[in-house]
Order: sequence, then structure tokens, then C-alpha cells
Amino acid sequence: MESNYYLAIFDIGKTNKKFLIFTEELKVVYSESTKIGEVERDGILCDDNERLEKWMREVLITASKKYHVRGLNISTHGATLAHLSKGALAFPIVSYNHDIEPEVRKAFYQRYGSPKELYEVTGTPPYGRLIIAGLQIYWLHHQFPDAFSRIDKILFFPQYLLYVLSKLEVSEVTSIGCHTYLYDLRNMDWSFIARDLGVDCLCPSIIDVWGNSGEFKINDSKIIAASGIHDSNASIIPFIIGRQDALIASTGTWCVFMYPRAEFAPRADDLKRDVVYYINAYGRPVRASRFAGGYEHDYYLKLIMERFNIDPRGMVLDKEVLEGLLRERKDFIMPGLIENTGQFQESKPGIIGDVFYKDVKKAYHLLNLSLAIQSYIGMNLITDEKKPPIVVLGGFANNNIYLSILSTLLDQQPVLKSLFSEITGLGTAICCKCAVEDLKLHEIKVKPPLEEIPKLEIDRDVLENYVNKFIDIASGKEQVR
Repeated sequence: MESNYYLAIFDIGKTNKKFLIFTEELKVVYSESTKIGEVERDGILCDDNERLEKWMREVLITASKKYHVRGLNISTHGATLAHLSKGALAFPIVSYNHDIEPEVRKAFYQRYGSPKELYEVTGTPPYGRLIIAGLQIYWLHHQFPDAFSRIDKILFFPQYLLYVLSKLEVSEVTSIGCHTYLYDLRNMDWSFIARDLGVDCLCPSIIDVWGNSGEFKINDSKIIAASGIHDSNASIIPFIIGRQDALIASTGTWCVFMYPRAEFAPRADDLKRDVVYYINAYGRPVRASRFAGGYEHDYYLKLIMERFNIDPRGMVLDKEVLEGLLRERKDFIMPGLIENTGQFQESKPGIIGDVFYKDVKKAYHLLNLSLAIQSYIGMNLITDEKKPPIVVLGGFANNNIYLSILSTLLDQQPVLKSLFSEITGLGTAICCKCAVEDLKLHEIKVKPPLEEIPKLEIDRDVLENYVNKFIDIASGKEQVR
């Protein structure tokens, strides 16, 4: 294998799009990003794939002139599909935020079974809008039969973006098994829904996420394409390849908590607690929970900044302020800004008490207290009696107040933050390196730098009493306004 090569990695978020260049030793030497949102086409909310594809081509061509790029890989969000006919899009790239007709959703469950029955097979809760890829395919079949009849290929979003750049066609399991209703977690194969809709025949062959999709040329350089990967699964790769027992908290607009060592054991109450199963790089179930933590943070942060004309994000934890909030038990920020998500789906969102409007420091501590409690509940849902270390990635890894409260709540577990900001990109690059060098994941030796978060010396009873009251209010057991 030739030396001194580079890996071109795209980490495509819903709005923020990143391009990274890694060395063969998995060090980042270049990065750039852009923001590309959604567009409406004929009344349908879509991802702006035209702008995205143009940007991706341009940055890859430019980078290949400067670096000896030998490998390409892409990670991006789930619940997004490309429907092709003769190599071109037969239908726009529909956003998972698009809402569909209630009668179509009703017909889907009448045909295939109740949400509870489907969860027990696929590990997918009955998410709203088009967050379930299998429901999107059914909707397209039901509402646009002419367009559906022309489809001869279905690619999940990571693989579609690879196809745009390389013209190579593959499938891989982390995207197929990402809240889609298309993968049977009991039999580790296509689900009966996928077979009924013909998805198993329309998708290309499945390869390993560390596999080689083929070779293509850019600027006369031969580049090996990996398989593409679902972004949440990419973020846990640096930890599962070292066989570390850890719960990974990937934080951003959505805070996703993933425990790779959990068995596939769906429970009846999971459906109301936003518990979902992913499929990891090895094709094994990953029990996960999630809530819109970054969305809630940004919503209330805006209120704080508008009221006090101060950006509190650089604030350090004030133990006296926190202890005052805990002792008083009068002030809370309740979850529920995005309906039917998170661990408290009956919660009415809002601010309880008046301290939020009086003091910027107390307001920001109160916000982070709410986010830490929701994280604590979500993490406990997926680990049961086990007490693995917690590794926090993403935006909240830079939030001192949140981390200190979370670490104190999890008094029997070490809480660590990642000191490397591009963990998703790193996981994607690891797969790419394997494809280039014909390696297996476990042959890669990498250990992201972590820092343990100290636990606060706070009266445990006072803390637990506040948490219990938070839970009672959020669950509707106690009315406080």
C-alpha cells in the first residue's frame, strides 16, 4: 500500500455540512463547512441536494489538487432516500421534516401492523413526519404511483451522495437499520415491510461499512470509495473498535444516547420514551434514546440573550447558584418543545417560576439543569442496572455547567468529554482507511482524547428531591404553574 495518502471525508448534517481531510494516521489537516438548508418543491419540503452536490464536487476537486486523496467516505443523517430511474432522480430528495396526510399514515399501520408490533420487530418507534424511511417509501407508492413505477434503484442518503461523486452503487446496514421499519432486528435481515414494498430488490448489494465500493477518478487521481455510513453510528466507531464499554452521548440539535452493549429487548413503554434501536457497523443492535437537547438549549438561550443582552455560553458553573435552585424547588424548565419526542412526551413545555426572568446566571443554570436531568433519564433508560462510563461528544462537550451537573447526577459512573471535536468524521475516516488498506475495523488503533468531569459536592437528598419533582411535573403527576 502506498504511503503519504489522504482521506476525503464529508460529515453532512441537516444544515451544517463539513468537509475534512485526514492523513493516513487519522489526523485532521484541513476542514471547511457550509450551511445548506431545505427547499420546497411543489409543496413538498426537500433537502437542497442540488446546492449540496455542487458544493461537494467543488471542494473535492479543489482538495484533490492539493492533497493525494486516496479514499472517500460520507456520513450523514438517516431517514433520507434517493429514488432513481436510469441513474437520475425520479423524485426529489424529500426531507424527513415533511409531514404527510394522516390517512396515508393510518393506511400504513392498517396494512403492516400496530406501532407496538412493528417496534418489536424493527426497533423503530412510530415517529412523526417522515422520520421513518419505510413510511416515506409507502407514501411515495401511495400518493405518486406514476413516479414510483419508474423507480429502478433506491439509495440511502450517504450512498446517494457517494454515487453522485463516484457513480458507484452500494448499500450498508447502518442506514438500512436506522429507524426505517425496513430491517428485522430479530432475524438481522430485510423486514417483511421492505420485501412487500420491493425495497430489498431496489437497493444495491449490502457491503460492510469498512468495505471497498470501488474506484473512480478525480483530476486523474484514482480514489477508493468506502460504503458511506449513518452519522450516529460513525460517532461510536472509535469506541466500539477498542471494545470499550461506554455509553456514547452524541449531542447537537438532537442529543442521542447510544449503548452498543445492550441486547435487543424492546419494551412496551419504550414507545412513549423515545427509545430506538440502531444497527452498528458490525450489524448488531444499539439501544438508544434521544431528545431535542440542542433545540431546547438554543430556544431558551435566545430568550436569555433577548432579555439580558448577554451571551451566557462562556459562563462557568456557580455552585451556590445551582444549590439555591435545587433547595428552593420552585423553578423549572419543562421539556416538550417538539411534540411526541423525548422521555416526557406528555410534558407541557415552558418556564415555571420567575427566576429565569430576573437573573442571567440563574436562568442559564436552570436551562442546563433541565438538559442534564433529561440526559440522565435518557441514559438510564438504555443501560438498566449497568453503569458504564459516559462519553459526551458534540456541542455539549463544551458546556461546563451541563457537564458538571450531569456528572454529579451520574454519581456511580465516570463522565468524560471528548477533546476531539470531529468524532463523527473520525469514525467515517476509520471506515475509509479500512477500505483503502483492506483492513478490518478492529485492526485500526485509535484512542480519542478524553477528559473526566469532576463531580460536585452537593447534598444528594436535595439533588434527588429536585429531580423527582422535575419528573413528576414533566410526567403530569404534579401540576405546578
